[in-house]
Amino acid sequence: MKISLLIADDSPVFRHFLKQCIADMKGIEIVGEARDGVDALEKMQALRPDVMTLDMTMPRLDGIQALRAMRRRKIGTKVIVLTSSDEPEAKLVVQALSEGASEFVLKPNGFSGQAKKELSDSLQLLLRSVVRKTKPVARREPARMDRVSRSTSCPDVLAIGASTGGPAALQELFGRLPVSFPLPIVVTQHMPANFLRCFVDRLDHELSQNVCLAEEGMPLDAGAIYFAPGNRHLQIVRQDHALRCHLSDAPPVHHCRPAVDPMFFSLAKLAPLVRTLAVVLTGMGEDGAAGSVALCRSDGYIIVQDEASSVVWGMPGAVVDRGGAHEVVPLENIAENIMNRCLKSP
Repeated sequence: MKISLLIADDSPVFRHFLKQCIADMKGIEIVGEARDGVDALEKMQALRPDVMTLDMTMPRLDGIQALRAMRRRKIGTKVIVLTSSDEPEAKLVVQALSEGASEFVLKPNGFSGQAKKELSDSLQLLLRSVVRKTKPVARREPARMDRVSRSTSCPDVLAIGASTGGPAALQELFGRLPVSFPLPIVVTQHMPANFLRCFVDRLDHELSQNVCLAEEGMPLDAGAIYFAPGNRHLQIVRQDHALRCHLSDAPPVHHCRPAVDPMFFSLAKLAPLVRTLAVVLTGMGEDGAAGSVALCRSDGYIIVQDEASSVVWGMPGAVVDRGGAHEVVPLENIAENIMNRCLKSP
């Protein structure tokens, strides 16, 4: 079945370029173009596309206003934001993700053949991932490894990995955790530096917990949330009987920096002195799968988001397929399961 796509952008030049990028994608049908937010709403209601690419800065209704109007009118079209990487746009994109956009893709700086290929590559898998045109997702139980952890001890640290769809999932998860959460939380979210900074600032403003970008040597405090900064891997080390952040400029892993696996592997090395509870949320690819297996073998405990509540079930699914998951849980239940683990005897 074909995926129907609506393009919403006020630039006719970029709309033409985007159509060229999508023209050769099998199974993707462009059903319309919109020149502003009002036009986009009208065409969504008339055409009912599966997915829309959305520009943030448009006349009459901008991207944020269009997303809010979609929610009020209960329009179920999936939204992928196309954006530049400057600071004002980054703030708008972070807001758009909290308003219901599935993901964002950076616009290229020009219209060269290379720019066309890069944008096509970024969009092709994402368009297919965010639109489900199949039967309802069947529940999959985790395939257990011979040495999967049976630990019943309270963990010392909560480590979370996320990618596509992660910002909204993280907001919901953190909103369900108690203010007095007893563990430090370390997070690797695939996102460029500008967007990560804006996202962390937004969370720090909205949540009662302290939320920050990790810095070299920063100690981990209970209840605080530490994000891997843009373009650097976050690893956890133990110095002077305290857990601290270590930032690495090592090459990208799974084409990502920061990546989840380096964080998970660093925690696996600290066992048995440090017990890790890990969560793998929605995301494309398989980053975090190998690290989850390593944590399992080091007496860690791994919870993954289920397929039905994930925007993309690449990363969680890869953990399940490799036998690195103890539980497969809907997003709305993950906080409760985390708290159940934290109430275990030390």
